[in-house]
Amino acid sequence: MSDDEEEAKVIRLADRRAKPESDKVLRQKWKSSLDGGFTVVPSVLLQTLPGLGIRASELAVLVCLIDFWWKPDDMPWPSKAKLAGLLGVSEKTIQRALRRLESRGLIMSEARHRAHGGQTSNRYDLTPLVARLEAVTKDLKDAAATAAKARSLAVHKSAPKRRPTGKAD
Repeated sequence: MSDDEEEAKVIRLADRRAKPESDKVLRQKWKSSLDGGFTVVPSVLLQTLPGLGIRASELAVLVCLIDFWWKPDDMPWPSKAKLAGLLGVSEKTIQRALRRLESRGLIMSEARHRAHGGQTSNRYDLTPLVARLEAVTKDLKDAAATAAKARSLAVHKSAPKRRPTGKAD
């Protein structure tokens, strides 16, 4: 088998890891729209939507929840009415999306109550999503390492063999 044929068998995985962007580059891209703040959405979330079973409506809700998540230990608690208003959909649509995200184990909702006992908006725990994305990221890294090792072996095996010259070293 020729080197070209061996090389054709190797599947190259694109490096999809984000390159850190400076504030200057972000400003060049987004201009003054960043003055209102911005939200970080991990690329692995967007790249694995089908595998996570996330539909477009659920993604929209997740992005809004992520935007409301300001501190690592203080999970977001927007009302369903607020989410519905931001997305231009009914509260029922929001409820369905939240229920599907929860049933897939991507978020957990926790009822919150006022001091006098009345219920207020739920708190949405995103740590299950983070854990799932960490696992997916590990799997992707492991797959990339396995592919790199396979490429290295393929190149090593296809390298021309040295013939002994009969000379002493």
